Amino acid sequence: MLKEKVIIGITGGIGSGKSVVSRILRLKGFPVYDCDYESKVLMRRDKCLLRQIRCLLGEESILENGELNRKYVAERIFKDESLRVGMNAIVHGVVKEDFLLWAAAEMSQTVFCESAILASSGFADFCDSVWIVDAPKDVRIARVMKRNAMTEEQVTARMMSQESETELLADRNPEVITNAGITSLLTKIENLLNLDIKKIEICLEKF
Repeated sequence: MLKEKVIIGITGGIGSGKSVVSRILRLKGFPVYDCDYESKVLMRRDKCLLRQIRCLLGEESILENGELNRKYVAERIFKDESLRVGMNAIVHGVVKEDFLLWAAAEMSQTVFCESAILASSGFADFCDSVWIVDAPKDVRIARVMKRNAMTEEQVTARMMSQESETELLADRNPEVITNAGITSLLTKIENLLNLDIKKIEICLEKF
């Protein structure tokens, strides 16, 4: 039953290293749902989702082979804010349903949900705890420039567009993991897991 699960959200801006935290958790045996990856999978195989996108954006949004016309969709939603909002609502709704089914099927009492837009997508509403992965601005910029071949200006613009996410999570009393490559991520994660085990016990006592 989903009510017997403890769901921990993992988020952080570009270059923060949230995916590294997720990999560590998986190595420790914890299930982690990657919202960005799973949304791409669903947009390839979920026919109901593709139909909804076609209704919103027209026939050109779907290629002849039945796959999403990503270039066309990106151009449409970039130019029209209302279409972007509509597209996000469709995709987030389907991903939420998929996540809830996934979480309910997992044997672990603790499951993790990784999303760069944990707050604005509504996934934070499912979370009992939130972990924000962060790093100094210069470290994040250097990481992304090396990884994505982006300019410093491009990375900075992306970072600024994501700042509101952290602000929206302020009332959730999030735990912050600093991933500057200096302190041990493993130690911080172990400490947070110990804290959340106590939360698990409290939650289970309610049922």
